[in-house]
Amino acid sequence: MMKNSIQWNLTNQKCTEIINLTLVDILSEKKNNIISLSELILTLNKRTKIYNLNNNKKFNTFSKYLKHEYNGILSYIERLNYMSIIKNNNDIMIKLYKNLLDLNDLYNHRITKDSEWEFIN
Repeated sequence: MMKNSIQWNLTNQKCTEIINLTLVDILSEKKNNIISLSELILTLNKRTKIYNLNNNKKFNTFSKYLKHEYNGILSYIERLNYMSIIKNNNDIMIKLYKNLLDLNDLYNHRITKDSEWEFIN
């Protein structure tokens, strides 16, 4: 079953650029570059509100964008090589590894949302 196509007012490239830069900024401000998932989502939505992300003239948050386009923020973060997800009992923490951070990664955009490629000869 295909999911409904949502027409966002910003391109996928622009959205991922905003999200990557904002996530790195939020985590860089925290002690040991680590934050709880719930706090990260709240802060992401607050800081990105100025971009007026919408579909069909209805205001949306970037966390909703991530949920629709990448099956959630955790799935999105798993794709990034400079962040990791730490699960501790009922708590989920997100950690930034500045030593792995490359500025090109922040602007690097995937051609597809597929996590695997299959080459056919």
